[in-house]
Amino acid sequence: MKQYFLFPPLYLIAALLTYAEASPSACSFISTDDIQTAFGKTVNITTDTSEICDYETKDFSVQVMHIAYPDTEMAKKGFKTLFAGKTAISGLGDEASSSRQGGDVGKVSMRQGVNVLSISKIGGKFDDDAAKMEALLRQASGKLSNTDSPMVSILATACEPIVKASEAKLAQTAWHSTVESEGTKLESIKVDGQFFMSMDGKWQKSPMNLDEAEKIAIGMMKDGSLKVTDCKDEGEDTVDGVAVTVLSYQSEAGDLGGGAVKLSIGKDDGLPYQSVTDDGKTTSSTRYKDIAAPKL
Repeated sequence: MKQYFLFPPLYLIAALLTYAEASPSACSFISTDDIQTAFGKTVNITTDTSEICDYETKDFSVQVMHIAYPDTEMAKKGFKTLFAGKTAISGLGDEASSSRQGGDVGKVSMRQGVNVLSISKIGGKFDDDAAKMEALLRQASGKLSNTDSPMVSILATACEPIVKASEAKLAQTAWHSTVESEGTKLESIKVDGQFFMSMDGKWQKSPMNLDEAEKIAIGMMKDGSLKVTDCKDEGEDTVDGVAVTVLSYQSEAGDLGGGAVKLSIGKDDGLPYQSVTDDGKTTSSTRYKDIAAPKL
């Protein structure tokens, strides 16, 4: 059985992959023909996932991003932090706006319930293309889910500390996580809204926003897409001098596998500090103090 399902970051990366397989492509919101009609550009799709679709040609590109948050409050915060622009757009979703950077970079975004949809463009002239981008966004909005009901958790009460620990980590401005598994070491760092990853000591900027991945994983745990069961209190311990409560549980996510895990959660702050697979082959640890961005 595959031992993917630790606490972050491996747990979340695997969760994001599962989410991507189960969700419709971001390229389903607008087509290459739509872009040809709007901008007179023949583009090719170079990225096609559930969250991101990139359309590109020489000196011109369009990106569509779609995020379905676990609940409405998270969607509101995500829109405000990552997508909101300075100019409001009326009559579109629950909130919508546009922004520009320089003469040729622009973005239009909207939130409808738990869904956030954004279209960005590089190339051409933003002043000339702003109305075209808004029209594309209005067209794409018709394909969004209309639900805005907060997600109802089906987790057993004994398993709720796992989700609460993940939510507590989301609120941290900095952390450094290390996962070691059968001779492989993977590190990830969050500092000031930036994410970095290292494989065998070589640091680079993370290809994904790990906070967004964590939000997706939280939603999947709540709705049962990632099964978390048999949660048991295994007593108290210390991790790097921090008093923790140890919680054991079983995780399962279809073909990605699963297994038994023990998670150490800070008694005072509720943060996840360490997780270990039942066979001891994989260990994940996270610290939250004295974190600095790595040298790339």
